[in-house]
Amino acid sequence: MNRKSNISVARGQAASHWPTRSVNGRDLACLFGLTAAAILVHGYHAGIEDMAVYLPAIKKLLNPALYPFDANFFLLYIRWTLFHQTMAASVRLTHLSVDWTLFLWHVAGIFLVLLGCLRLLRRCFREPWAHWAGVGLFAALLTMPVTGTALFIIDQHLHPRTLATAFLLFAAVAIIDSRLSAFPWMLLAVLAHPTMGIYGICHLAVLAFPWPLSLRASRPAMLAAAIPLGEPPNPIWREVMAGRDFQYPFKWQWYEWLGAIGPILILGYFSKIAERENLTVFTRICRRLALSSSIGIVVAVAMTEFTRNQTWVRLEPMRILHFTYVLFILFTGALLGKYFMKAKPLLWLLILAPIAAGMFYAQRQEFASSYHIEWPGRPAKNKWVQAFEWSSANTPQDALFALDPKYMVRPGEDIYGFRGIAERSMLVDAYKDNSVVEVFPDLAWQWKLELDTRKNWEKFRLEDFQRLKRENKVTWVIVQNPQTPGLDCPYSNDAVSVCQIP
Repeated sequence: MNRKSNISVARGQAASHWPTRSVNGRDLACLFGLTAAAILVHGYHAGIEDMAVYLPAIKKLLNPALYPFDANFFLLYIRWTLFHQTMAASVRLTHLSVDWTLFLWHVAGIFLVLLGCLRLLRRCFREPWAHWAGVGLFAALLTMPVTGTALFIIDQHLHPRTLATAFLLFAAVAIIDSRLSAFPWMLLAVLAHPTMGIYGICHLAVLAFPWPLSLRASRPAMLAAAIPLGEPPNPIWREVMAGRDFQYPFKWQWYEWLGAIGPILILGYFSKIAERENLTVFTRICRRLALSSSIGIVVAVAMTEFTRNQTWVRLEPMRILHFTYVLFILFTGALLGKYFMKAKPLLWLLILAPIAAGMFYAQRQEFASSYHIEWPGRPAKNKWVQAFEWSSANTPQDALFALDPKYMVRPGEDIYGFRGIAERSMLVDAYKDNSVVEVFPDLAWQWKLELDTRKNWEKFRLEDFQRLKRENKVTWVIVQNPQTPGLDCPYSNDAVSVCQIP
């Protein structure tokens, strides 16, 4: 590097390394207000989606007598994360209900993510309106999908991925500040959510690596990608994976690929803007993030499409784009604030309010049969959840239930998991339990056998339910109305009935 370029770099560093103001009480109050606003916009739903797996595990730790028949479909995850133990310990220490504990952790998770966003932006920009515009846009877009990965930025319920995201943001700040505290934050991210923590660390490793990057640094990762993971998958596992297109990039739609490549190109453009403004920290993050995301996509395609052993697909490598989207949205909002919104409240309202309104509308459409915010202790509005709660209070702990294998995607069900709410065992479903089979292929045989017992569920008659009782020890069923003649149904509402098999 010649003397002229050295002087230019030195000026750029001096220009962007201004004193960074620490977070004070006023900032914390604003962040709490944004957290509350984010929950009002995006809602809160206990027991949906992945909580169908996480919630039963937490309740099993608190009460080992629960789930005597099917605990292997959620307890296997406990070996990889401390999330379940942390939630169970929180219930014991605070003496709060599980519902209140999970809700408060959800609030804390969003707050920590927004705090990490604010701290990172203060390393990148001088203007306060850039900081808060970035955090504001991020809060407005929490439930934005991450292109074809089947992820949201932040879920509408407590998820360990939220905590991992917060820890990764804290680690990124530590790397920018050249502090060793980045390592404990990265460890916490992995303990919260192993795969998302590792993918985030891949981005952070590229961010921390001395410039210029050497190609030799990528060889160990490329070598690791060639190492087979486990034994060849069984045929039922392949059957399960055949219906999970989001795991295979070549099955993505064109607009999903646009969602993968577009942010990388825009990050490159952001780096040009930052370079002109001598924002060296922002330039560095944008360039490194574009590079790590590009490498991640290439490696993900190689792992999922060009390896003989398809068990690599279990790692869902395209989800490396989650952290890319977190920072992309954050930086987009910051640049809007820096160059356009500035200290003009009307512009903030005109830009952020329609975005928040659109996200609110989308959530109401997705959970049309449920309350927007399910406050702990509030009676459920959803008819399916009402039946699940009745089952928890009025059936034996050792009861084994059978439901429609696709019950979670039936109209009006709103993707609630039976196990976590009813606290009862059930035969496997075809929507969420197959994601467990994806990670643990040895469960595929049990999953297939239990699923096959309920073929043509919609046409089941009394003798079919009695066969389930005789062959699978099922004692209770939840059926959509009208009821099947001959079943004893002590509970019924407008949508479903809880019935005992005679």
